[in-house]
Amino acid sequence: MQIKCTSCGATQELAANHQCGYCGSAIEQEKAQENYNTSTTGEVGNLMMMADTAVDATNWEEALRYYNKALEKDIANYDAWLGKGIAIVYTSKIGELKITEAIAYWKNALKHSTNQEAMGKRVAKEINEVVNKFYPSLENHFVQFKDLDNSYGELVSKFVTLEAAQDYAVELDPSNITYSKTGYNLCKRVINIPKSHAIADYGGAIAGAIIGGLQGNKYTQRDAVAKGRKATALKDLINQAAQLVYPLEEKYINKIKNLNPSEQIVSSRDVFVNSKEGKEFEVKQIIAKEGAMAGLKHRWNNLSDAKKAIFIIIVIIYVIALAVGGSK
Repeated sequence: MQIKCTSCGATQELAANHQCGYCGSAIEQEKAQENYNTSTTGEVGNLMMMADTAVDATNWEEALRYYNKALEKDIANYDAWLGKGIAIVYTSKIGELKITEAIAYWKNALKHSTNQEAMGKRVAKEINEVVNKFYPSLENHFVQFKDLDNSYGELVSKFVTLEAAQDYAVELDPSNITYSKTGYNLCKRVINIPKSHAIADYGGAIAGAIIGGLQGNKYTQRDAVAKGRKATALKDLINQAAQLVYPLEEKYINKIKNLNPSEQIVSSRDVFVNSKEGKEFEVKQIIAKEGAMAGLKHRWNNLSDAKKAIFIIIVIIYVIALAVGGSK
C-alpha cells in the first residue's frame, strides 16, 4: 500500500511498524493514504507521477523535465524541488558537477515544507544515497585517465565539490551517525585507492627494471626506470593533493566520535604522517620551502638518540680512517 508521510511527504510502502522510513515519524495510515491520493491527482500530481516513473527507469533527464514542469505549475511543490536536486546531480558531467545548484534546490524543498525538521531528515537520507551512488563514477574516471597529468588532483577537486552535498546532509540530520560515516568512508577511499594504483605502477616499473637487467635488455631497463620515475612523481602528487582531503576526513571523524565516543576510527593523516613515506614527503616539503639544509636539520632532529649516536660513531671512524690514511 502506497502512502505519503504527513510529516516529511515521502511516498513509500506502509511499513509494518507504521513508521516513516525517511523521517522516522509515526504514520497514521488513513491520513497518509489520503495524503498520497491527493498528491497524485490533478495536473501537478500527474506530472509528479511521470517524474517518478522516469526516476524508476533511471531516466534522469526526463525526470528533470517533469520536475521543472511541475514547478511551473506549483512553485511551492517541495517534492519537485527535492527531486530536481537529485536529478541535477545525476545529470551532471564529471567535468561540471552541479552540486551547488542541487543544494539550492534542496534548500527550497525545506523552505516550502510544512515540517522542516522532518523534511530535513528526508532530504539528508536522499543526499546520502545520491552521494554514495555518484562517487564511484569519479573514481572510475580517475582509473581511466590516471596516466594523465594531474589526474589525481582533478579527482580530489571533484570529490571536494561532491563532499559539499554530504556535508549538507550531516548538517540537516547531525544525530544520524550513518551520514558522517559515509563522509568518512568516502574520504578514506579517495585518499587510499589512487595510492594503491601508484604503488602498483611503481612496483611494476621496478619489476620491469629487474627483468630487463637479468635479460641484458637496456631498452627495457631504461623504459622501466622512466616508468619508475613517473610513478614516484605520481605518488608525490597524490600525497600533495591528499592534504586537501585530510581535513574533511577529520571533520567526519570528530562528528562520529561525538556521537559515539567508543567508536574505533583511524585518521588517514595520522597513518601517513607516521609512515616512512609520510616522513619522506614531509622532508621533501621542507626542502622545497626552506632548502636542503632545513631538510637535513629536520631529518637529524627526528632521529632517535640511538641512531644519532651510531651516526656520530660512523663519522668519527671515517675521520680517523682518513687521518691514518693520510699519515702513511
